[in-house]
Amino acid sequence: MIGVDDFSNEPAEARSLPRLGAYIDPDLEGIIGLRPDLVLLTPGRRELAGQLGSLGLHVRIVPDTRLDDVFATIELLGAETCRDSTAGEVMRRLREGIAAAGRAAGAVPVRAVLIVDRPAGELRQFYVAGSENFLDDVLRAAGARNVFGDAVNSFPQVSLEPIASADPDLVIELAPGVDQATAAERVALWKRVAPQLRAVRAGNVAVLTEPWIPVPGTTVDRAVALLAELVGRVRGGVPGGAPE
Repeated sequence: MIGVDDFSNEPAEARSLPRLGAYIDPDLEGIIGLRPDLVLLTPGRRELAGQLGSLGLHVRIVPDTRLDDVFATIELLGAETCRDSTAGEVMRRLREGIAAAGRAAGAVPVRAVLIVDRPAGELRQFYVAGSENFLDDVLRAAGARNVFGDAVNSFPQVSLEPIASADPDLVIELAPGVDQATAAERVALWKRVAPQLRAVRAGNVAVLTEPWIPVPGTTVDRAVALLAELVGRVRGGVPGGAPE
C-alpha cells in the first residue's frame, strides 16, 4: 500500500501513508505521481476510473455498500496481489467473528434504531440506517431488528416522531471521534427530551465514538461484536450505554 484517502486510519500503518483526497475531491496528480500498480475506487468514482485508466493505470472498482461487499473486495484484492490464501484466511476470521458475536447476543428479538447523524444538541433531523446498506447488515448480524429496515431509502431523514412511534428497545448513535463528555451529553439529551421512549427508560441509549464502525472493511467483525454486546445487554435486561 503506497497511498490512501484522507479518512483511512486502519490499520495504524495507513496513518503515515500519503493522503490522496476524499470522495468528492480526489487528488488526481497525487495518485498519478505515486505510479501505483493498482488503484481501488468505489462505484461512484467511475469517471475518475476512466481518467486514470486512460493514463495507463490499472483500476478496479470495488463495491462498498453491503456487508457482503467486504468479502468481495478482500477476495478481489487477494486475486490482484497473488495472495489468495491470505485473503481466504482474513475472510474466514471475519466470518467466524461475526458468527460468534451473533450467537453471543442471543435469540430474543431486539428492535433498534441506528442514527448516523443529527444536529448537535437537538433531537431532530436524524439520518438513520434504512434498508439495504452496510450498517443495516451489521445491525442484523448483531442480532437486532432495524426498525427502519423497510425504508425505501438506505439512509432516510426522519424526525423524532417516527422514532417515538417505533419505540425501539435500543437506540444507537454513531458519533465518530467525539470525546466521552460529548458522548455522555448526547445520551443525557435523550433523557431530557424523550424520557418516554422504552430505550431511554431502560438506559439503552448508546453513543458509539469508534470511527471504524461505519467503515465496510476488515473491522466489520469488531463492529458486529460491539453492537451484539449492546443487543445482549438489552436481552439480558442490563441497562447501559456503550460497552465497557
